[in-house]
Amino acid sequence: MNTSSNKSAFIANPFYIFISVLLGTITVIGFRDLWLTDARTSAMMLGALFLFQISLFWSNIRDFQTLHWWFFYYPAQLVLIVVMVNLPYTSDIHLTILGSSVLCLIGESLGLWGNTRRALYLGIFLFLFILVMVYLKVGTGGVWIAISNLLVNGGFIVLLMVMFNQQLIERQKAVELAESLESANAKLAAYNAKIETLTLQNERQRMARELHDTLAQGVAGLVLQLEAVKAHLASNRPERAAAIVEQSIARARSTLEESRAAIDDLRAVAVNVTDAVRDQVERFKQSTGVVCELELSVTNNQLSAETTNHALNILSESLTNIARHAQATNVKVSFFIQNKTLELEVRDNGKGFDVKQEAKGHYGLVGMHERARLIGGMLSIESGANGTCVQFILGGEA
Repeated sequence: MNTSSNKSAFIANPFYIFISVLLGTITVIGFRDLWLTDARTSAMMLGALFLFQISLFWSNIRDFQTLHWWFFYYPAQLVLIVVMVNLPYTSDIHLTILGSSVLCLIGESLGLWGNTRRALYLGIFLFLFILVMVYLKVGTGGVWIAISNLLVNGGFIVLLMVMFNQQLIERQKAVELAESLESANAKLAAYNAKIETLTLQNERQRMARELHDTLAQGVAGLVLQLEAVKAHLASNRPERAAAIVEQSIARARSTLEESRAAIDDLRAVAVNVTDAVRDQVERFKQSTGVVCELELSVTNNQLSAETTNHALNILSESLTNIARHAQATNVKVSFFIQNKTLELEVRDNGKGFDVKQEAKGHYGLVGMHERARLIGGMLSIESGANGTCVQFILGGEA
């Protein structure tokens, strides 16, 4: 606990008011004693010394933390006590002045420094000082009676002050603990808000990916199929056009189903990976008429439904990009799963594109990289004049 809080908590104005009243009352009694015995010069001296002593007490509120002040304050107080005690009283008021003044100094030290070693050492010194003074004033015969009275009266006050200090220390600890808890609660609230914001942001990104991979890809596929229908009708091939229309209807229903599942966060369900890959490749061939070679092997699949769904979406986005942009005449898809290892490669002989430039504005490519990152896989895209290769690896070399 720092000394500034000690001063304000333990001392403050009420304590010094009490000291002023107590020592003032005793001084008035001593002043009357001296005045009535015609020791008026001593009486005036006692009054002046008392005023100087009280001014020192009050000044100590401001300067008690200054080291050089200590070397003036405590010697000055002791000199004042010695002079005041040795004035020519006719009663035992000098012992009262001695005991009260020293006890006020001890109480002040406890108030300023709390239950610390500094206050303990100062208290021991002041107690030895009072022993010497009592011995010098009353001699061997009455020293034990005087000391006993001081111990009974002063000891109770000192003990009370020590207990009071301890209570205030515990109270200060409770206040500090409450402040720490309040600070921790504020930090926790800030962390919760941050987590909530990040969760919302992640959820928005997830929904953007899901809707892109369902609605955008589904609608893009339907557009390609409808264009194929238009071409077959223009070429007077109604049977072929009707077959593609049936496929388009099935695809529209599938897209609607997947979109609803994405919104309900129910996409991570077990699927037959082999059938899903074949269906995607078949739809691609039917929609585009592009030759697509498939190498497919699924052995002892130990991957989660979420992982395989992300891989299937990467495959779907790759085929959609080829259909829309590549102008390819040949595509090769390789899809392998063995235990916890997955390898996917989609290669075409299209016109290629600038990977770095397209990745900045093409959400489909961004979504593919995000899906790979979410499941701990490695996605690489290479493109040039001879075509494009998308490769996704999970486990094994990844």
